[in-house]
Amino acid sequence: MSQFRTGDTVAVAARDEFYANVDGWRGRVAAVGPKEPNACHSQVPEGYGLVEVVDAEGAKQLLVPFDQLRHA
Repeated sequence: MSQFRTGDTVAVAARDEFYANVDGWRGRVAAVGPKEPNACHSQVPEGYGLVEVVDAEGAKQLLVPFDQLRHA
């Protein structure tokens, strides 16, 4: 079971090079995997959270593994 819930405010805490460019980004959990795809998002695998980040450029959605997220 995940420690994250839909609507939680989180920050990316990168532990590997793949997420290094988004380290520190803050957003809200939009979905907790496993979730089937729907009109709002693609499939979210088990062990991942779909994080929505809104900045000056608009909204972004990132699939981030739980071990690289922290509550903000």
